[in-house]
Amino acid sequence: MEGKEPISKQSIRTKYLNFRNNLTAGERREKSKRIWEKLKAEPAYQNAQAVLVYMDYRSEVMTTGLVEELLADGEKRIFAPRVEGMDIHFYEVNSMEDFEPGYQGIREPKEEWEKLFTLQMMSEMKGLILVPGAVFDRQRGRMGYGKGFYDRFLAEYIGLQSVALAFSCQIAKKVPVEEHDIRPDLIITENEMIR
Repeated sequence: MEGKEPISKQSIRTKYLNFRNNLTAGERREKSKRIWEKLKAEPAYQNAQAVLVYMDYRSEVMTTGLVEELLADGEKRIFAPRVEGMDIHFYEVNSMEDFEPGYQGIREPKEEWEKLFTLQMMSEMKGLILVPGAVFDRQRGRMGYGKGFYDRFLAEYIGLQSVALAFSCQIAKKVPVEEHDIRPDLIITENEMIR
């Protein structure tokens, strides 16, 4: 029997990525700055000694300016992701010179094992991870880009505070989530905080 096909994850992802892609560079910059201000007011951010950041790609909430600010500030240790096989590992960066073109042309830190963020580090200092994504909902459901990099990382680093950065046009009524999908602790858009 033929029933109505459920909407595929890929079509939901595409729809919301199109909304995001339709923002102008100026809108993305302005909205990203509003998101950073909200982030910086959060106790989880203020108390964090280590911030695990993503480097913005295409039309994502911009993080480059935030990373530059954090590096200049020097108050927190900054770690950025590097794709290694089917996983991401985070390495400490001390300047923008520590980046090189990596997976899909995204800026990644060099692979220097002495700079790797480890479970041991997580147990010794307060950390916060900034998470990208394609689409989110008000129950903190998150859909990434389909590779599961962040879900696998967060499943290993249980207890690491996670904050997703998104534009309000990326918030859907309901995101189809599976058992292995991990909800961020908080989603910040330019207009609201979703806890």
